[in-house]
Amino acid sequence: MRRLALSTSLFTLSTFVSVFIQSSNALRFGEQCDASPIYSSTWIYDDSCENIYLFCDPASNTCNYRACTNTDYLPGWDTRVHEFPPRCTGDTYCPDDNSACKPKIASGGTCELQRDDECAGINPICLNSTCHVKAAPLSGTCGSDTTMYVSYDADNYAVQQIIIRDNCTSGTYCVNDQCIESKPNGAECEQDRECISEYCNTGGNCVNGPDVFHVVPAWLWGVLGAAVVIFVLIILVVLWFLHRYQSKKEHAKMAKFFGDNEEFAKYAMLENDDMPLVDQRSSTAMDSRTSVVYLTTPDYHESSALSTHNRKSVFRSSTASPLRDSNLSLPRESGSFTPSRSQTPDRSRTPDLH
Repeated sequence: MRRLALSTSLFTLSTFVSVFIQSSNALRFGEQCDASPIYSSTWIYDDSCENIYLFCDPASNTCNYRACTNTDYLPGWDTRVHEFPPRCTGDTYCPDDNSACKPKIASGGTCELQRDDECAGINPICLNSTCHVKAAPLSGTCGSDTTMYVSYDADNYAVQQIIIRDNCTSGTYCVNDQCIESKPNGAECEQDRECISEYCNTGGNCVNGPDVFHVVPAWLWGVLGAAVVIFVLIILVVLWFLHRYQSKKEHAKMAKFFGDNEEFAKYAMLENDDMPLVDQRSSTAMDSRTSVVYLTTPDYHESSALSTHNRKSVFRSSTASPLRDSNLSLPRESGSFTPSRSQTPDRSRTPDLH
């Protein structure tokens, strides 16, 4: 752990020292500089200003702020320090020093290394720092240039590449100053320009590149659309059958529920019919099929009169039902009876109806 911490500290210290030395060597705005471009093995432009915000202006040999850019991102640029420079559009281009937007160069003019965007016209190409048109036909005379690049992979290992470019038309490439036909997929290759697909993989074979646009034929679009429609219809049919099945189950449950209720009602009616009747009033009260309950404000005078009338009619007509009053007796010889008490009604118990 101590060795790891020590190595980490040394790495941080060396990084700080290198950044400090670089910043101390960097020039400031308006200071004198050498306008000669500096290209490393990666062919990235640099100059004596060594400042991301500045470039060495060849007109005054002083460091000036960059006025254009070829990209939307510059590593290390802080917009709080200086405004990000704009990109060039239309018939202008931004040179490697990012000095200012300039008009594009006609065919035969001088251009910077492999800066095809600096050349004007259709299918322009910069070969050997000269603008050309990429229009040499099959078996025609052509020109090419060779550039060696050094790039770095994810593990920071240097990778050397040799790039050969020519001005032959699409589907051909230049060999010995003559355009020949490009190689099909699967053929052996060394450069992308040798393949008709313009992509040579690491195994040395021509293949389609990962960014190649694949054209989908019309019939395949039709098959795809028909498959989507059929799939939707199948889902709808399955849902319909499922709905029908669930609906039948619910209807069966409802039919069983009401059927059980009807059976229960019939059973209850039979039990009520078999029960003995005590008298007419109890029979009327127990017969739930004919009983009606009225909810209203009671009239006590009318209620008393009705109760008296019912009591008298029961006493007159009831000969088969037993009487609850023990003081009353029915003689077997005749239909008349002699009350043990006076038949004179009790005026104190009888309400005055008048």
